[in-house]
This record gives sequence, structure tokens and C-alpha cells, in this order.
Amino acid sequence: MKLCSRENIAYTNSVKEVRRFEVKKLLYLLAYVLLVSLIGYGIYRNLNKLPGVLSKATRAPEAIQNQVTLTKVVDGDTIKVLIGGTEQSVRLIGINAPESADCRGDWSRTELEKLLENQTVLLEDDSTQGDKDKYDRLLRYIHTGTGLNVNGKMVELGAAKEYTYDKNYKYKDLYVSAQNIAKQNNLGVWGVPCE
Repeated sequence: MKLCSRENIAYTNSVKEVRRFEVKKLLYLLAYVLLVSLIGYGIYRNLNKLPGVLSKATRAPEAIQNQVTLTKVVDGDTIKVLIGGTEQSVRLIGINAPESADCRGDWSRTELEKLLENQTVLLEDDSTQGDKDKYDRLLRYIHTGTGLNVNGKMVELGAAKEYTYDKNYKYKDLYVSAQNIAKQNNLGVWGVPCE
């Protein structure tokens, strides 16, 4: 009685090779799934954290001393404040938010309200932009007492788009970087189109 023929050995070896190949495929598939899962988890975990370049856009210069009283958030890029007892409109430099009646307009206004709620409001001018726009609104960057550059944060959240009116402005590069990240992450105005 012959237990091991050449044909049986060849068949057994080919079965072993097929099994090794299947095990390798399975290991590669598991490694791929693990890699995709880790990348997905990293994106999810850091969705609200933006790269270091943007942290510069969210810190107020130490020299800002122009504190005002917020009276109203008009929309995502305009507020009203009291300066010397007089109410004035302020248009945020470097951003353009949806109008209140437009898609995401209410959401954008609400995001600005949240950023300014219970905060000290500081204004910063920019000599490259002039003092007022054609609607007689002051053109300013808004900072909070904690150092947050509110204009930049609105872009970072996708609640506004970077907007250059006529000339480049002080924080343009940082706002453009914030916008690119908001776009890549489909945040706010860069998310699912409105219907």
C-alpha cells in the first residue's frame, strides 16, 4: 500500500500554497481595514482641532485695547456695538457670511452669537482696509478677551468664507488656510449643498 505518491505530494503542496496565499490576502485585508479605521478615527477625533498655522489666526495681538459693548449680532459678519454711548455697526474684515435669509444664514449668525456670548469684545482696525465700508459700517477684526480672533474662527468653522474686498488684509493668509481646512472637512458652507 502506497500512502505517498508524487501526485498526492504535489496536490498537498499546492493546497498548502493556496492556503498560504489566502492567509496572506486575509492579513493584507486586515491591515488595510486597520489602517483605514485608524485614519478615520484620527480625522473624527481631531475634527474640531485645526493645524498650528490656524492657531495664529485665533490669538489677539497683545496691543488691542479697544473694548466695546456688544448690542446685537446682525448676521454672520456684522455686529452692533456701543462705542462712547453710540451704537455702531461693525463689518468683520476678511470674511463673508451667508445673509440671514439665505441657506445657513441663521446658523452662521448663531455661530457668531455663540463665539461672542458672555465675552469681552475687542475691536482691531486694519489701515489697509479703511475705517468704514460704503454702508457706513466700521471695518474691524473682532477679538474676545480670551484672545480669540472671531473673524478667523468663523472661517475655521465654515460659518463664513474668506473674503478679500479690495486689498489684502493683515490675516489673509491665515484665513485662507482656515478656509482650505474647512473645505477639506466639508464644514458649514462647504458641506452638503442647501436645497
